[in-house]
Amino acid sequence: MKINKWFYIFIAFLLISSCNQEKSMNGTSSEFKISLSKDSTELILSNIPLYMMDEFREDSLDNDLWTNFFAVYRDTSDQEMRDFQPPIKGNYNLLDSSISFKPELDWALNEDYFARCYTKILLRAPADILSSRKVNTNEGYIEFKFSAKK
Repeated sequence: MKINKWFYIFIAFLLISSCNQEKSMNGTSSEFKISLSKDSTELILSNIPLYMMDEFREDSLDNDLWTNFFAVYRDTSDQEMRDFQPPIKGNYNLLDSSISFKPELDWALNEDYFARCYTKILLRAPADILSSRKVNTNEGYIEFKFSAKK
């Protein structure tokens, strides 16, 4: 009788752990990530789904429209004014599954910056929303803080 109970506990543990592994694998593959390039001259927005990259290539947005989706700002210590900073001007380039941003002027030394990707505009693929019946409820953007130091 005791062996029978341990068997069921073991099976339940395997089922739970396999569900958690599947969830984490699916979650990390679709999350956007912002990082500095190796030489710290550009920002890279990566893990963009292929269907979004195809739409970006078809639309051919000019640099001013890119700030509605992916923008970089000078940081300020005043938290209330943070959302009112103008975006930094620069050039956007489409790579395989990522977008790079290079500012028109180099990053100022010892200056703090933050980048935002406004994910609520994109949410997810329509088929994903319909199948999961859930709409993205996060803050509407992901943020990356950095400073230019040499």
